Parts: sequence; structure tokens; C-alpha cells
Amino acid sequence: MQSIRRRNKEAFTLVELLIVTALLAVVSLAIYATFNNGIKIWQKINEQAVEEDLDIFFEKFVLDLRNAFKFSGYNFSGKEKQVEFITLVDSQRMQKNTVGKVIYLYDPESRIISRSSLDYSQIYEGSAGLTQQLVRNVESLRFQYYFYDQGIKEYLWLDEWSKDGLPLAVRVELSLGQGRQSSEFVKTVSIPVSN
Repeated sequence: MQSIRRRNKEAFTLVELLIVTALLAVVSLAIYATFNNGIKIWQKINEQAVEEDLDIFFEKFVLDLRNAFKFSGYNFSGKEKQVEFITLVDSQRMQKNTVGKVIYLYDPESRIISRSSLDYSQIYEGSAGLTQQLVRNVESLRFQYYFYDQGIKEYLWLDEWSKDGLPLAVRVELSLGQGRQSSEFVKTVSIPVSN
């Protein structure tokens, strides 16, 4: 009889097994909930980063266009996917703001909007300026240029700008892909010193 009692003391009872199983289920559920919340937080942080990049792009674009002006020998040039013009730029060489050229370019293959800035000395030397990638995951982008047509006495939007002087305004239409969703954005910026 003593051997039977010893064996029972060495083994687990059914109640002990049920308690351990219940504790394992509670701990597993807590670990799953922690990982699930961590993944959701990571996704939210990444979504906000895309929107912040878009805000930075629009802020730089508006600032550059508001500071745009005519400069002898350099014309405002605009196409559907690229725009370049003379404005004030932050020169790394001179450590101050100076006259320079900015180029906003959308590359459909890489789906990136980039901004290149060259100060006047870099334009003169023909050297490359500073290029920044501003926005990623751009599905489409289109620049349009607003002007007044003296011949027909109407305001019109053009897809390309090859005229002398500056347009009255520039409109940016872009579609930003975020996972399965895409968001449309439109921004129109007037140029204060345009014709």
C-alpha cells in the first residue's frame, strides 16, 4: 500500500493539470494580444510617416513657388511630370539662401517624387545639386499650369508650360498608394510675381 501512495504523490492530479492548462491559455492569450497590439502600432506609425512626407513635399513646393521669380537666361519650364524654375534655395556652399533652381520630378517606375536644388554657382558650373526623395508610393502625379489667354480672353490650364514668364498658378494632382487604398490629393499654388 505504501508503494501506491508514493506513486500518487509523484504524479500530477487532474486538478493540477487543469490549473496549469488554464494558466498556459491565459499567458498565451496575453502574449498574443501584446504582439497583435505591437503590429497595429507599427502599422499606424508607418501610415503617419507617409502623410508626413506628403505634408513636407507640399510645404516645400508651396514655399519654392511663392519665392519663384523671372531670371535672365532661365525660363520657368513645366511638363506633366516635371517642373523647374528659379527661386531662393538654401546653399550648402555659401551657408545662406541664394538664387538657384529647383526641379521637382516624378519617376513613375520608382514611384518617387524627388526635389533637386542647385545654387547659382552650381548652375553656372553645370554640377549636380542636392537631390532629395520627398514622397514614395506615388501612383500618379500631374502638374498643370494656369494662365490668361489674351487671344480668347479666358483663363486656362495647360499640361505643359513653354511660354516666357511665369504661370499664374501651378496645380499638383497626385494619387498616393497606401496598401490596398489610394488617396487623391490636389493642391493649387499661386505665384505672386507671375505675369
